[in-house]
Amino acid sequence: MKTIIRTAIKYKKITLMVLAILLLMGVYSYYIMPRQEFPEINAPVALVTVQYPGASPADIESLVTSKIEERLQTLEGYDYSYSKSLNSFSVTVVRLTVDADIDKTWSDLRQEMNDLQSELPNQTEEIDVNTDVVKTAGIMVSISSKEFDYETLETYAKDLEMDLKKVKGLSTIDIVGKQEKEVKVILDYQQLNRFDLSINEVLQLIESNSVEIPSGSIKEDGKSVMIKTEGSFVNLDEIRNLTIAISEENGSIAKLGDIATVEYGVEDSNYKIRHNGENAILLVGYFKENENIVLIGDEIEKMIDNFGKNMPESVQFSKISFQPTNVDEAITNFSLNLLQGVFFVIIVVLIGMGFRNAIIVSFAIPSTILITFNMMNLFGFKLHQISIAALIVALGMLVDNAIVINDSIQVKLDEGMDKLQACVLGTREVAIPVFTSTLTTIAAFLPLLMLPSVAGEYIKSLPSIIMMSLLVSYIVAIIITPTISYIFLKEIKKEQKKSHIRKMFNQMLKFSLNHRKTVALAVVILIIVTVNVVLAIGLQFFPYADTDLIYLDVNNDESGSMDSTEKIINNVESVLASDEYVLDYTTAIGNGLPKFYNTMPLPSPSDSYGQLVVKIAVDQAFEEGLSFEKYLEGLQNRLDKNVINGQVIVNRIEQGEPIGHPVRIRVLGDNIDELNHGATTLKNMLDDINGTVNIGDDFLDQRYQFQIDIDDDYANILGLTKYDLQNEVSLALRGRSTSVLRSEGKEYNILVKSNIEKKEDLENLLIKSSLSGNKVLLKDVATMGLISEYPEITKYNAEKSILVYSDVRPGYSSVEIERRLGNLIEGSDAFRNVTIVFDGEREKIIENFGNVTISAIFAIILVFLILLFQFKSYLRTLVILFTIPLSTIGSILGLYIFNQKLSFLAFLGIVSLLGIVVNNAIVLVDFIDSERKNGKDIKEACLGAVEKRFRPIILTTATTVIGLMPLVYSRSVMFMPLAVALLSGLLVSTVLTLVIIPTVYYQALKHECQEEPLKPAKN
Repeated sequence: MKTIIRTAIKYKKITLMVLAILLLMGVYSYYIMPRQEFPEINAPVALVTVQYPGASPADIESLVTSKIEERLQTLEGYDYSYSKSLNSFSVTVVRLTVDADIDKTWSDLRQEMNDLQSELPNQTEEIDVNTDVVKTAGIMVSISSKEFDYETLETYAKDLEMDLKKVKGLSTIDIVGKQEKEVKVILDYQQLNRFDLSINEVLQLIESNSVEIPSGSIKEDGKSVMIKTEGSFVNLDEIRNLTIAISEENGSIAKLGDIATVEYGVEDSNYKIRHNGENAILLVGYFKENENIVLIGDEIEKMIDNFGKNMPESVQFSKISFQPTNVDEAITNFSLNLLQGVFFVIIVVLIGMGFRNAIIVSFAIPSTILITFNMMNLFGFKLHQISIAALIVALGMLVDNAIVINDSIQVKLDEGMDKLQACVLGTREVAIPVFTSTLTTIAAFLPLLMLPSVAGEYIKSLPSIIMMSLLVSYIVAIIITPTISYIFLKEIKKEQKKSHIRKMFNQMLKFSLNHRKTVALAVVILIIVTVNVVLAIGLQFFPYADTDLIYLDVNNDESGSMDSTEKIINNVESVLASDEYVLDYTTAIGNGLPKFYNTMPLPSPSDSYGQLVVKIAVDQAFEEGLSFEKYLEGLQNRLDKNVINGQVIVNRIEQGEPIGHPVRIRVLGDNIDELNHGATTLKNMLDDINGTVNIGDDFLDQRYQFQIDIDDDYANILGLTKYDLQNEVSLALRGRSTSVLRSEGKEYNILVKSNIEKKEDLENLLIKSSLSGNKVLLKDVATMGLISEYPEITKYNAEKSILVYSDVRPGYSSVEIERRLGNLIEGSDAFRNVTIVFDGEREKIIENFGNVTISAIFAIILVFLILLFQFKSYLRTLVILFTIPLSTIGSILGLYIFNQKLSFLAFLGIVSLLGIVVNNAIVLVDFIDSERKNGKDIKEACLGAVEKRFRPIILTTATTVIGLMPLVYSRSVMFMPLAVALLSGLLVSTVLTLVIIPTVYYQALKHECQEEPLKPAKN
């Protein structure tokens, strides 16, 4: 160590040149580093979907979903699954444990689904496995107009898409909301009955007339020339003119157009997009990984602006979600906070150490930060809110090592030592204690890297970057600080006057040493008060995102009717259009909008579902004295009054690991009626608890439908199979695509179905036997009767379930609501035949806070071992660890004063303090021991330690606290709780450490005075 320091000083020009190169590289790294709004997480969630056209929810559940669930449970790392069985559709979400090998398991999942495909009914379509559920749109631009239809808007979107494909930073671009056209062949069933044809045979006839079979080649002039036979349809008349029958009597020809309407139409499976009530098409772009999306965003904006100049005035381009702008604003704001922190820290150092010392110490800040940027770029870190916040959190700690080393060098100079010797010996003397302090701080953050949860992965860059910057700060302090000190420092001869604050602490310490029992009682009372404050401030998992966007989920009580869903959404849009704080809104009918924020839930396509994203003038509302929470509560009330036959839920965008409704309870069992009774009872209980709002469940009441009962005996006599009947009914009502029509460079699917709309029509449809060729009326071989059936069957871990949920009004706690609900459930006998499982915010808090608590225990063990290695004394180590409860007291009181809940990040801040607050105690205990080695008694040593180490302790605390202030005053909902917990915990623990730790040391180690005195330190 001594050689390294001496060499760095001796060759100071080379040292400073290397430093300059590293700093320039740091600036470059900051410029080129990928930027994004939030960290990317490899969520252990996959979505498995499959269609089985015409199947009822009950058949879907038994024939498809159950088989999928059985296969899922065999996957390594399987945690749980959640499924929905709908009419013709199965949706299953599978969640893995956090420690699972995700890539391997997803590969196994795809293989399992491929193997399962052959076991499903023949009519089942291919199983779709989506393992990229966190894929988030980087840009979402709407192209809307009152004047133009969807087809015209799609043309404009395709033109803009071609331009945007030239942008190298975009991976894919999707056009969403296209109203896909198809050719509809609508058979008149009455006319069809006149011919010896079935709907299935008409379908096969169209298919056989639209094929392209390779024809081979022939010789022409000695050369081989390929032969191509045009097989596909090119216009509607070709389809209309297909011959379906020839009269044996007169040879007359019947054509398809005689019994069917052939025309273009919109596919039934489409869903609509609107923007501010106008027809709209969405252009959705996804960025490539490891790109600076801010620079890419500038290029995209210019393209959109230039493109818009050539469009008709009635066509509007609106940026619904534009991540480059969000990222630029977020990074800029956090970078300004970082610069403010640097400025404030320098001012504090300047006041506390004088101009020359301040310049030397402050030089460590930009050096450490820029070198850290190099490290971040090297190890693949990206710039986002959490990585910048990590630097702000570490900011005040970055100068601690430099302060201690600079102070040690200055002491040596003041003693008259040669400058080179002072720099070398002053640095070497404190190198080990400084390294120990750095290790204890790192030890507090190290276990946070291994939090086994999605939330842990989300904040992983925070401890990583803090630890990285602390290591860099130590290297800078050991090599750069003595080098700069050698150049600038000189002996300070004037004596410093003792401040009034220092005198006050001396008096407090004297009182504490003389009244130890009183002080102990006061500490116990303070701990009791703190426990009660914890109950008062409430718990929170993650705060909502600090954004002006909200989204509305619309559910229609009438299942399977897009028209009635659209009417409900029209009412929603009228409420939004009359709201002075609504800037714009975008609507999706029949499905959800593309995922525009990483925590957005995945919607399921349904005719009875719609979603809207709404941009709110948040600043205007705040200026008029309306809080965001109160505004949203009012909006929910207005929507509840204006919407009938459906439910609209106002949602805020979550951060971290999404939960959904903060209060969630699952009712599990085998009997749906008992599940429904239990869910109804739970909703009534929630309604009686203050603070609940938007109470509901995912249970859909039974719907009436016709069921066809076949007379098997009579059908067998006629040679009519069940497949003949089911297939023909399915074709008549749902239709089926066959072949394509190619026209003007486009392909259109051809859909064949009938014009049957009523029960009587279906009963009079002639069904053709595939065995005998005879046709028989459906009503002659089957009866149709009304039955009731559940339109949706939901399951949790392969067990039927109903999810009951509730939102929470401002000022209330989801944890307290669930606690009160649990008490009501215990006193009720309504749940004897079902199982109740809580699955809301409280459970996420318990799970993740438990993980952080385990990390805290590991951190304490690591800190304990480091301290034990340095002091080689259990008692001294325990005395130092006593600062931990003192810091916790400060953090809790700080959260209460700043009106912050004990959130996941606030709890993270409290745990992070474990390694920070012990540093001051290390300095005190080490100095007390030194004073005792110099012959002073224990009480005098305690007083002397506080006297002599007061300035560096206060100064290092002040720099850390001041460095956090910009983050506190940024009012960031995400990071303010973290900053408050760190700031207040450190502040209070430092004040108490200067009084309590010497008192505890005196009480714990006074017996040493009666035994063998400490050996004097060797020179």
